[in-house]
Amino acid sequence: MKKLILALYLLFGASQFLQAQSITLQPNTGNNGNLLIKSTSFTYGNVSTSDAGGADLIFRRSEPANDIGATGTLVGAISTRSDKFQINAYDNHYLNFYVNSRNAFRILTNGYTGVNTTAPSRFFHVKGSTILSETSDSANVQIGTTTSNLAKLVVSSSGFPNGVFINALNTGGGYALNVNGSTNLNGTTFINGSLAVSGNLSKGSGSFKIDHPLDPENKYLYHSFVESPDMMNVYNGNTTTDKKGYATITLPDYFEALNTDFRYQLTAIGTFTQVIVCEKVQHNQFKIKTKKTQCGGKLASNWHQK
Repeated sequence: MKKLILALYLLFGASQFLQAQSITLQPNTGNNGNLLIKSTSFTYGNVSTSDAGGADLIFRRSEPANDIGATGTLVGAISTRSDKFQINAYDNHYLNFYVNSRNAFRILTNGYTGVNTTAPSRFFHVKGSTILSETSDSANVQIGTTTSNLAKLVVSSSGFPNGVFINALNTGGGYALNVNGSTNLNGTTFINGSLAVSGNLSKGSGSFKIDHPLDPENKYLYHSFVESPDMMNVYNGNTTTDKKGYATITLPDYFEALNTDFRYQLTAIGTFTQVIVCEKVQHNQFKIKTKKTQCGGKLASNWHQK
C-alpha cells in the first residue's frame, strides 16, 4: 500500500470528509495517547480508495516516538483487498474477539478456532454447552462427510477404531445412549455388559461367544441358540453300541468346566429296546447300555481315554 503523508484535504459542505491517499493519525500526549473523535450527532468514517486492489487500515505496535506510523511491529489490518472484506492477523499473531471482559472467540495461526477457549486443539473447538441447529427439516449435521442425507446426524469414519465413542459410565439416573424409536444396526454389534430388551426380540439366527473355559486368554467358545424356558446347553449325537450293548459317549473337552446338573435323554432307533445310562458323566464322557440285560460291574479304569 502506498504511503504518502502529503495530501490532506478538507471539503466543507453538507458533510465533511477527510481525504488522502495515505493518512497517519498520531495523537499527542495531551490526550494520554488517545485519538478522540466527538460529534453531537452521528459519527461516520470512511476508508476508501480508487485502487481496484482495495484499502487497508493497518494496526501496529511499538512504533518509535515521532515516527511516520509505518515502522512499528505489524499486528493486523482491516482490509478490502480483491473485493473481499478481511480482518487479518500478521506475523504469528492470533485473531481474538474479546467480549464482556473475557476471550469469546479465537483463531490461532494454524487455523484452529476456539469458542470460549483460548487454546483450541482442533479446527473447531467449543468449550461449554453447544447447540447445533439447522434452518429446515431437510437440513442435517454431518461429521466426516458433506454429501450425505441419510439422517439428521451423519457420522462417517474410516480411519478411527470407533465411529462414535460415548464415555458416560457415571451418568446418574439415565443411560449413556437413549434411543426412543426403532433402531437399525447394520453390521456386527458388540455389547460389553448386560443387555435388557423390553419387548419382542426377532432375529434371523443366533449364537453366543464366550471365553473358552479351558483357555480363556487365547480362545473363544461359540454356541448356537436353542429356545427353551430353562437355562441349558444341549449336546446331541448318534452312536452304535458294541456286541455287548455298550457305547461310550465322548463329550467336548470343556463340557464339565462349563456345565452342571446333567440331564440324559436316550432314544433307540430302528429296534425296540431298553437303553440306560450305565455310568454318569465323568472326565467328559458317559456310558450307555442297551437290551434288557442289567449293567454289571464297574467300568474299566481306562474307558474314558480317547
